[in-house]
Amino acid sequence: MASVKRVLTAAGAAAIAPFVAAGAIGVRDTMRAASARRRGIAEVADVPTPEPSIGLAGAIAVDTLMTLPMGLLSSTGSVDHYARASAELDDAVRFYDTAGWLDDHTLRHPAPAAVPAGPIGPLSGGLEEFTFESGWNPVDGEPGGDRWRSFSANRSVPVRLLRHPGRPRPWLVAVHGQSMGRVRDHRMLRVRRLHEELGVNVALPVLPLHGPRAEGFAPDRMFVSNVYLVNNVLGLTQAMWDLRRLLLWLRADQGAPSVGVLGLSLGSYACSLLSTLEADLACVIALVPQADLAASLRAAEPAVPSKRRLHRALYDDRATIALRPVSPLAGPCLVPKERRFIVAGQVDRIAAPAGAAALWRHWDEPSILWRPRGHLTAGRSAEYDEHLSSILVSSGLTADPSSRTEHAQA
Repeated sequence: MASVKRVLTAAGAAAIAPFVAAGAIGVRDTMRAASARRRGIAEVADVPTPEPSIGLAGAIAVDTLMTLPMGLLSSTGSVDHYARASAELDDAVRFYDTAGWLDDHTLRHPAPAAVPAGPIGPLSGGLEEFTFESGWNPVDGEPGGDRWRSFSANRSVPVRLLRHPGRPRPWLVAVHGQSMGRVRDHRMLRVRRLHEELGVNVALPVLPLHGPRAEGFAPDRMFVSNVYLVNNVLGLTQAMWDLRRLLLWLRADQGAPSVGVLGLSLGSYACSLLSTLEADLACVIALVPQADLAASLRAAEPAVPSKRRLHRALYDDRATIALRPVSPLAGPCLVPKERRFIVAGQVDRIAAPAGAAALWRHWDEPSILWRPRGHLTAGRSAEYDEHLSSILVSSGLTADPSSRTEHAQA
């Protein structure tokens, strides 16, 4: 009996240990913020130091809990995986250079011309689903291309819709984050309220290798992959193609008078990249963005020491070079400055605030709302909801265009 109690006690301690650790980190970082504010210094350039509070400590703790298992997930690659990924990365840098993609990223992203077609079927809760064939394929001979072509589930693009009946209306394209792509994404993205209150239609596309497009959890079958960097180039390139085809459909088939885009995390990276290719957007909204994918993946080190050495060897200068054709920093944002918006968490532990600041500088310092929250909490408050509504109204994304107002710079 005593041994059973010891086992249960040990199990209970192990279960609460992550929460205790996360709470301690939340308190520690909040105290650091308080110290920085007293001294009048910024801990990160161009990121205002948040005011310490219980909510701030809680936001840090929540993000920390999410990051704890990431080291284990990053440890799934084998020695052979890393060796193949490294050789593939060498080939990719040479191929991209020869193709001219490193000098002009737009060459990597030719504009689709054909308006997609496909069925629209009902889902629960007033949602519908439009499905079309992506039609995108890697360039002949490019590294990783044959592997990518083998992903059959990835060939179809599901798009969840929230539509109003009657006359054409403005549309908001809301792009999900990593590991999402589910039917309930509209809840995480908090867009049903916009649909109902502002009268805007909403499209929620599924990114490559996410949701029903997923092809498994092996490192070479994922986007975003922490081992096979080429998969990330392929995934983002296909995402641009799919999103641009969706824009064609919204305008040609749905009669959309205007379209804005909003992205969360990985989705914000995609939307920011899209804004270097598409000028005719009512607005581009980046929520908890990361502007440098190579830096973000480099920081996500495996928990296993032996894998950590392999990871560091993989993430040399080649990673930054290979991801250049799919970087939102590779070209200017084509959407006018007054229609660029950023919402970022001051204590984000998943997409570092420095990344949002880098995007803000690259976008010529447009409107940015810094929230004293983290990655999972920056977009979950009445303040955020009101801010987002104000953005859409000022951008004309409302059923009543006469309500358009000038958006105050945050």
